[in-house]
Amino acid sequence: MTDQLPSLAARLRARRDREVDDLRHRFRTDLGTRNRVFAWSCAGLVLVAALVLTVRAVVHGLGPGEVLAAVLGVVLVRAAMLRPATPPHVHGLPGVPEPEVCPTPDPPDRGPFVLAVRWLGAVLAFAVALASLPVVLVVLVVLAIAAAPVVADKVRLWSARRTLRRALLAYEPRFVLGYGGYGGGPIHVGMWEPHLLASGDRGVVVGLRSHYCAELRAGIRPTMAWIAAGSDVLGDMRVLTVPSMTTFFYVHNAPGHLKLMGIRSVRHVWLGHGDSDKSGSHHSRHRRYDVLVASGEAAIDRYARHGVEIPRERFVLLGRPQSGEVLPAAVPVTEVERPTVLYAPTWTGNGKMTNFSSIKVADRILRALIDADVNIIFRPHPVFLRAPSWTDRLAALDAILQADHDDPTNDRQHLWGEEAVRGLSVADCMNRADALVSDVSSVVSDWLASGKPYLMVSMAHGLDEFAEAVPVAAGGYTVDRRLTGLPDVLDDMLHRDPLADRRRRLKVRVLGEYEGDESARAFAAWVHEMAHTPLVRS
Repeated sequence: MTDQLPSLAARLRARRDREVDDLRHRFRTDLGTRNRVFAWSCAGLVLVAALVLTVRAVVHGLGPGEVLAAVLGVVLVRAAMLRPATPPHVHGLPGVPEPEVCPTPDPPDRGPFVLAVRWLGAVLAFAVALASLPVVLVVLVVLAIAAAPVVADKVRLWSARRTLRRALLAYEPRFVLGYGGYGGGPIHVGMWEPHLLASGDRGVVVGLRSHYCAELRAGIRPTMAWIAAGSDVLGDMRVLTVPSMTTFFYVHNAPGHLKLMGIRSVRHVWLGHGDSDKSGSHHSRHRRYDVLVASGEAAIDRYARHGVEIPRERFVLLGRPQSGEVLPAAVPVTEVERPTVLYAPTWTGNGKMTNFSSIKVADRILRALIDADVNIIFRPHPVFLRAPSWTDRLAALDAILQADHDDPTNDRQHLWGEEAVRGLSVADCMNRADALVSDVSSVVSDWLASGKPYLMVSMAHGLDEFAEAVPVAAGGYTVDRRLTGLPDVLDDMLHRDPLADRRRRLKVRVLGEYEGDESARAFAAWVHEMAHTPLVRS
């Protein structure tokens, strides 16, 4: 596997690039704070200019040239004392040309000019206070030369924002889908885009990581216009939030969303990217949202169970629109001669606390399924396919299925690799399967719509505490991380299935009372209502 890993230098460069990008986004998360900082910095420069002119009046006498130099110095220093932000760019918005490359290259680094402006501003202050007018003018000219590249970039930024705003005013989008992270973007955005557009209203996607837009767009080819915000997200959005926009939707927990939530003229709605008992589904940051869309009562209980107190009236129960694509079982699994089992291990997450994946023991799970004489659909989380470090591991797992598929002594039919992950949707895989093996994952919640049995692998909890920590496990068959008794549990699930009634009751708690496409229609109608209801904050 090591030959598939990126080099140490490549990993360090990637980490540095990510830290630099995070650094760009760390400020300006609140319009009020930003406006106060701007006002205080302007006041500070004006105060310095007033003191300098007072000293000049006392020492040499004050003339109009010195006053003009001081005023121009304040303007130039304030205009060029900070690096210019990278401008936003857009794809698929009428009236705005497509960028030649995605992401667009960053403008030249103006850091040296910014430092020069700050130092020359101090020199100009001393010159105005103590030097002759010709010296003052020379310093002022040098300051203007240093400030010119910075100001020119800021003018280009202003022009790009103005062009985008005009296009958005003409387009009249009603909502924004904010996406501020890395990871599973094509999955998260693609999961919700069709259901948002089913409202009949126009929307735009706003991404906060411009260098990530190429992968996102390649992964889902979004119908909605895609705006990649520049490094000053709040500055972009205060210009680009046109009057027709009423609602911002969010599908994952990126901290960068706090910048979008700094726009207080719209409502901010939490959708999430799936219902599960992972920590991302009960994050304390969710208290900041105006509305939280939950699939069922189980989702609301989850917050209270983890000490995240959110008023009940801020929740709206709309089921899972995506589960409408999951069909109920045609016949019980116990009546299927050779069942098909979907094995869908979840992603490993970003650390130990979020790693619920059974991928480490996937080879043993696949062999146990083969021994149970079932057809297998192996669909690991799609992020595995984009992570080079997992290439060898996936190839070894695929080889297990390939060998059994090619064995002339049996007629089992398996599905794996690109065809299972990218050729079929997760709902397609569910509809082909009679039973599921998975982890702590939203796949399990969506699977409940089928009424079919499922087995969960408890990688992070002991079985005695699993159902309490992960309530959806109460409706499924379970094994621990050592896969203790897995053949017997599979036999119980596939040939007797005593938990069928318990699953039916759990389905209502997790997904609500919706059947078929009722949730999708209810969600689209609710989005339309929100899109046409301006927010009035108390």
